Amino acid sequence: MNPKISIIVPVYNVENFIQSCIESILDQTINDFELILVNDGSTDQSGNICDEYSKRDKRIIVIHKENGGQSSARNRGIDVAKGDYLGFIDSDDWIHRDMYKILFTKAMETNAEITACNLMQYNKDSEGHLYSNNITDQLFDRTSAMNELYLNERLTFSPCNKLYKKELFKGIRFKEGYILEDMDFAYRIIHQANGIYYTGQAFYNYRYNDKSTMRKAFSKKRLDEFEVRKNMYLFYLNNYPNQANEVYAEWFLTGLILYINIEKYYSDEKNQYKHLIDIDRKIAKSLISKKGYNRKKKLLLAIAVVSPNILVMIYRLYWDKIKKDL
Repeated sequence: MNPKISIIVPVYNVENFIQSCIESILDQTINDFELILVNDGSTDQSGNICDEYSKRDKRIIVIHKENGGQSSARNRGIDVAKGDYLGFIDSDDWIHRDMYKILFTKAMETNAEITACNLMQYNKDSEGHLYSNNITDQLFDRTSAMNELYLNERLTFSPCNKLYKKELFKGIRFKEGYILEDMDFAYRIIHQANGIYYTGQAFYNYRYNDKSTMRKAFSKKRLDEFEVRKNMYLFYLNNYPNQANEVYAEWFLTGLILYINIEKYYSDEKNQYKHLIDIDRKIAKSLISKKGYNRKKKLLLAIAVVSPNILVMIYRLYWDKIKKDL
């Protein structure tokens, strides 16, 4: 018989962390799972460590492949997974021993095709804090989940704090070669589901990674984020028009931040990237007058309606204060 759950872990040069990740999975209080370790061309001892674990536990499958990035590794795992439900874990993170038991049980109790939990984030100094302060459990239908998702709070973009019914993956894979593939994946997969259950209990432990693309020195690769946000907005416009304007605002504010970095690191090319701060004034005005919309974002959009260049100056001068409430 197929296992209830397939747990997919992309592995790349994490010899210092992969053992704690694997141990936390093998310690799960639900035993009916397969663990698929996809060694994505590691050049350290990560692949050998995976092989050693596979000799100890028959539930472990190790795949060795050329380096193709995290999305490529996850997709390879999806292709071979036999479980009724799929889970993903990043190889430098670890999970609570009850995580998959509770997520699976909630899926059975509520008929949710996706179950999700809160996260505990650990920074560089190993201080942990809850990702979302909203610890209320909730069962979402598709529309309410999509209305929640773009906020990236309870229903985060990350696939790692979730359990997915395998049937959702028909025609759905992680986009390869992009950064922010989690965001691109999140709205497409949730759109496939009728029920999404969230628990405020933090079962997933996320380790701060200062070497990730989003935290390295700025490069033009970060412009992928603008395209991902744009595609997300167009998706909402076609499928969830009541929330599309707010998703548009996130797209615009992303473009603003990217443009400021272009000015800083590629100042001689900045005129080629003016489109990053183009704004649809009609949409901005509708949000400015919308009750309950974030007040600081209203102010920023109001300034952008007058002049995006003025907003660029404000962001540049007061970014540390602004970002706390965005």
